[in-house]
Amino acid sequence: MDIAVLEHKVSFLTAMQQESLLYYIDFLLSQNTPQTHDKRKALDFSKYNTSTHVWNEDAQAVVDRMRSDDRF
Repeated sequence: MDIAVLEHKVSFLTAMQQESLLYYIDFLLSQNTPQTHDKRKALDFSKYNTSTHVWNEDAQAVVDRMRSDDRF
């Protein structure tokens, strides 16, 4: 489709439709540009306090206690 055909078709649209079309064209053009993404890095858990009461207990004991409280 060349520019003349496109201009002819757009001329039949209402002003609101033409504005929407302009936004859509801008969106399509933005999709054509290559997106640069930062390389993903591994999480550094050393800066977080991950110690909780669960890690100090036996896993089966935690599950048994939760089930006894009718949480499941």
